[in-house]
Amino acid sequence: MNVPIPSNATARAAHCLNPDAPIFLTGFARSGTTWANRILRDYFDAGFVNEGQFIVSFGLRIAQYGDLCVDGNWNRLLRDLRDDPFFAILGRNYPVRMDWQRIAAAQRTFSALVLDMLGQIAEQTGKHRIGSKYPVFGRYLELLNAHFPKCRVVHVIRDGRDCALSHRHMTWGHQNAYAAAVHWREYLDKAQRGSQAMPDRYLEIRYEDLLGNPEVTIAALEKFITGAPPGLVTERFMRVAKLKPEKIAGWRQAMTPREQAIFEGAAGDVLQRLGYPLTGTGRALPWFERSLYTMHDRCSREAWHWARRCVPAISEYK
Repeated sequence: MNVPIPSNATARAAHCLNPDAPIFLTGFARSGTTWANRILRDYFDAGFVNEGQFIVSFGLRIAQYGDLCVDGNWNRLLRDLRDDPFFAILGRNYPVRMDWQRIAAAQRTFSALVLDMLGQIAEQTGKHRIGSKYPVFGRYLELLNAHFPKCRVVHVIRDGRDCALSHRHMTWGHQNAYAAAVHWREYLDKAQRGSQAMPDRYLEIRYEDLLGNPEVTIAALEKFITGAPPGLVTERFMRVAKLKPEKIAGWRQAMTPREQAIFEGAAGDVLQRLGYPLTGTGRALPWFERSLYTMHDRCSREAWHWARRCVPAISEYK
């Protein structure tokens, strides 16, 4: 979906958040987070670039570095960060170069370090809001909330059956309906549990509503991000966005009845909780079938992983 870039006047019209209140965008992989990322970047003045895996990976092990006021610990953290693949990808894809001297002189906390990095990215891409998109954020909302107590989270939710269809076309994706259902259910459960500690700083938006009821959805997003009543951003989006509502509920035609039953048997309760329609055909698989589907998914993904490492020219898309 092409989301045209708005004029600077429109993008700047909304009030910017405090620099210590990043926006984290998340959602189960293939839920539409890439599209939502473009909307935030192009309509809400957000400096989002490639996925911020380093925030989670270093946040989980930051205690291993000890007291960051100790020069050796601080310098070791900075050295490891510079070697993280995020920054190599950032330099290849965007006109952004980290000022590591500025980062080294920042307050010696993990949160201050990350906020400075996100701030540099926003500055160098001509944006004012800071934040990052990463599907895995949804599994670690408690971690984000602990390090960034003023952060806001936008969670894109999509019918898991459509996510499952999209996954099978990716080399890294879940390769059968059962595995996709299990992981989609687990992800939604973790994200919604994690959001309970930030009720006023967490917003769920539906992929289906972005396509089928965009004015209401973008208005809610505008109010959540800017803190002001919906206005310029929503009006411009409705005027220029090109939407494809036919992408809603593709599973009805593209999934076999057996696949629909398998998915519903593994995650029907979450589908129902979220208000997605059920076929009523769901059935729980016996343990040996569950084991076979799990093994098939794991082996297929691992094989594709090593194939892409050995032959970098292989696309992530099948």
